[in-house]
Amino acid sequence: MIKPLLVPYLMGQRRDGLRRVAPLRGQPWQVVSAADPGPERIVAKDQQLRSMEAVYARLAAAVRGVLRDGHFPCSLAGDCVSAMGMLAGLQQAGRAPRRILWLDAHGDFHTWGTTQTQYLGGMPLAMLVGRPDRRGEQRDAIASLRNALGVRPYPERRVVLSDARDLDPGEDQALRRSAIVHCPLDAVLSHLHPQESLYVHFDTDVLDEPLRMPALKYHVPGGPRLEQMAQLFDRLRGYRLVALSVSAWHAEQDEDGQAARACLALIERLLPDSGD
Repeated sequence: MIKPLLVPYLMGQRRDGLRRVAPLRGQPWQVVSAADPGPERIVAKDQQLRSMEAVYARLAAAVRGVLRDGHFPCSLAGDCVSAMGMLAGLQQAGRAPRRILWLDAHGDFHTWGTTQTQYLGGMPLAMLVGRPDRRGEQRDAIASLRNALGVRPYPERRVVLSDARDLDPGEDQALRRSAIVHCPLDAVLSHLHPQESLYVHFDTDVLDEPLRMPALKYHVPGGPRLEQMAQLFDRLRGYRLVALSVSAWHAEQDEDGQAARACLALIERLLPDSGD
């Protein structure tokens, strides 16, 4: 049975608009929230990291509970750093996946040594595989986040990244030098094996749908359409899926629910009983 987990946060900041997704499907969502829900805007990076630690530790615990009950964890959150909580829960439950498929328009492979924006949302895949902070003698904030969640760095060679068509200077070089498999969407299945356990992380901005889904974040032209993603998800149904995490759209801009319904329909292609 699919157990949907709703994490209404973006980089540690509350995003109550994401709760609008709840009435759009039959099965109730389990809302994952910190004991102190926190503000909608956080400026200080240290405060932001503490909030993320609190939220994603709760997500890891929720994932462990879902797996303990024999169900399949599927999370919907405001950002890709939520994947840290999902992987932590999988590892702690003894269900670490053999492969991770990371679907994103961006590489998410910055560290403090390459980022020009200081935006943590550009770093989650680098965090996941244990890339060092690279800020000299300063505190290793990313290692602190990993330690707080109890997540172990995941082997780069087991990650398949697609399509990551928008890479920044420095990030592109780091990715090329890594052991991560970087491939277009139509080559994904050639790097996976149906008998290997698979965790899928789906950032909805991988889609190139500015007209049908205007609330998608960080639009990058030249990516897959809904139909192409649906075809991939149809084929992945035959694989040994252990978890799905989804990074959502701009919920506050999706007043008519257009993006939400389209993405939920994709999830149901991958997880056919997710609406039961």
